[in-house]
Amino acid sequence: MNIKKLVAAVAIIAVCCLFYLLALDSYCDQGGTFSAGICTITTIIPW
Repeated sequence: MNIKKLVAAVAIIAVCCLFYLLALDSYCDQGGTFSAGICTITTIIPW
């Protein structure tokens, strides 16, 4: 039972990271910038 909870938690975290990167990519494409240069990460992502 604990393995199923662990797999579910990892899957949820992975989906959240995916949606965060998609939102960040959209924000950076609209001309938004961050002082830490995080928009350079979205140039690596193929979508």
